[in-house]
Amino acid sequence: MQTCPHCHQPVRADSRYCEHCGYDLQARRHVQSAHRSHRSRWFSRILIGLLGLALLVVLGFAGVFYHRQAGRTKQITTITDTITDDQPADFARSLISDDPSLKLTSDTVQPLLTYVRTHPSYVKTMRHDLVTNGTTRDQTFKVVTSGHAFGIFPRYKLRVTTMHPRLQTNVADATILANGAPVITAKNRHFSYTAGPFFPGHYVFKLTGSRNTKHTAVNLIAQNDRHRDVDLTTQTAATTTTDSATTATTASSTTTPASKTTSSHEQTGQDAASFSGRDADAIAAVNDQYNFDDSDETYTVHEAHPDVLEVRAYDWVTNDPDGVYRYDTIHDIVSSYNPQTGKFETPDD
Repeated sequence: MQTCPHCHQPVRADSRYCEHCGYDLQARRHVQSAHRSHRSRWFSRILIGLLGLALLVVLGFAGVFYHRQAGRTKQITTITDTITDDQPADFARSLISDDPSLKLTSDTVQPLLTYVRTHPSYVKTMRHDLVTNGTTRDQTFKVVTSGHAFGIFPRYKLRVTTMHPRLQTNVADATILANGAPVITAKNRHFSYTAGPFFPGHYVFKLTGSRNTKHTAVNLIAQNDRHRDVDLTTQTAATTTTDSATTATTASSTTTPASKTTSSHEQTGQDAASFSGRDADAIAAVNDQYNFDDSDETYTVHEAHPDVLEVRAYDWVTNDPDGVYRYDTIHDIVSSYNPQTGKFETPDD
């Protein structure tokens, strides 16, 4: 039984007015309904606001976690670590080429890993430049966005600038190889060819298939190396002789760096890229300390004492000795032999 809110007398549920005092019951019901509706809307707004705030807090924590664990800096570090950890397949998957015709595989990126073995500081500089500026100072690698995680957080890859060296030779019908893979066969004695696309790194270009052979080691690593001239001309290409002494001299004319004449002797040492492990580290340390260009030198390495490696450098063209050096693998110290004192001395001595 309902009662009138005005006189508190019993009234029927369907009554419009109170039979006792005439109070408008219908108007009262509208007011009560409106009040309940207002409270319901207010509660809904508070609930939506709280849910929205909770969502923002969750997204904020997720963003902080993402940027610390998988953000731009972390992704760049992970990519460059695949280089120093010698993981060419993982490195290739983190790349985009500026030339779609270059397939990025563990084989095609290997020249950079070879280069890094003798230039270990390159990766450290590369990582710093990519994190700070988004591109390396040699303009070879650039950070680009490649998709998003959860539709929000960007994924990054490195876009690589490919190399297109110009190969030149004066030997007709000779095959030119790059790191052992055939590139082109020279059609005449005034042959020039723009090769590529090649991935940045260390290359040995070799001219073979005739009595005139030559090979040139070059580092195609920076923007100004992109169209570098690679000279594979020989001094004796235009002459033909059956003299055994001349033939022997021509056959031994190998292992010459770019823009230098073919030598007529056997090299004492080996190209820097031929070494690995501690030997490669020792050569890299010597090169960094004494500003050697490994494309101009050959090397021999042996252990002088436990944890001390002796490196002997030779000019690639003349084969003359370019010094004797020792590398302390424990303390990371490089010293050079001073023939006047008969001692190995550091630059500070």
